Amino acid sequence: MAENLIRKLIPHQGCVITRPGNDADDIQIAGSAMNWVMSAAIAPFVCRPPFVFRVVGKTDSTNLRMHFHRGELIFNWEINVRELKVFDPASAEQHSLKDKGFITTNEWHEISWEIRLDRMRVIVDGEVRFDGAGDYSGIESAPSVGPCFGSAVSVREFSITPLD
Repeated sequence: MAENLIRKLIPHQGCVITRPGNDADDIQIAGSAMNWVMSAAIAPFVCRPPFVFRVVGKTDSTNLRMHFHRGELIFNWEINVRELKVFDPASAEQHSLKDKGFITTNEWHEISWEIRLDRMRVIVDGEVRFDGAGDYSGIESAPSVGPCFGSAVSVREFSITPLD
């Protein structure tokens, strides 16, 4: 089983990481400066595909975002909460997927971003929401998760699992 990194995440770009209580099994990630600042909690190391970036998280409203290199996943996008935004980690090419981006607010969701050498998949609560080809063999970056535009994101698991 992969190590849960929530106690080792590094705050970036105005990010504030708090724990709701001393014995809490989760953290809350929010922006400290302006509502439009895209804050993120970053892994304490860089990763190279193939791997699975797994987050068990929730948002209080909009914008649970995951990042890797030039890539980004946006759930509950502020413009259209039902549309999933997927930005390719190698090219930053944008994919907009109708009716694939909504996650219920204030409820835990398991999100897995599988990044292999030649393709990636996005799986939410066991449902594949995106599957596409790409060349990810030369990428090395630190994955991150966070809110945007005033949302607060809670995370109880942040893990990286190498793939064969």
